[in-house]
Amino acid sequence: YENIYPSKGAWGIWYLPGTKAFHVQWTGVAEILGGLGLLIGGAFDAFAPVYATCPNVFTQAGIGSDSAACLLLLTAVVTPANIFMYTHGAKLPKDGPEVPVAGHAVRGLFQVVLFGLLYQMGEGTFESLLS
Repeated sequence: YENIYPSKGAWGIWYLPGTKAFHVQWTGVAEILGGLGLLIGGAFDAFAPVYATCPNVFTQAGIGSDSAACLLLLTAVVTPANIFMYTHGAKLPKDGPEVPVAGHAVRGLFQVVLFGLLYQMGEGTFESLLS
């Protein structure tokens, strides 16, 4: 994924410290942890007694909602990589074929759907943080 990470100076504004490898690694770890949180929260909702409350991580909304909110923020953070892939013709994998414009459009559409789903799943966390 390093080749779709925006290069320093991309768009005249992209100057984040750290290497491409560092950013790919920390976002990968965050994605795995968020996914585990969703699995734990979903399993707890499915198998725990009705009167039990879900374990809390950040807010009273529970681990599933907190994980969805974190994954929504992570998706927003990695969106520039998807935009860079489109605007600069970056390939994934590096030696793979060029992605057609329709492929970028479908990817963008799926990302909007993902934003909506994660927002809906994390709504309890957002309400808890804003109240």
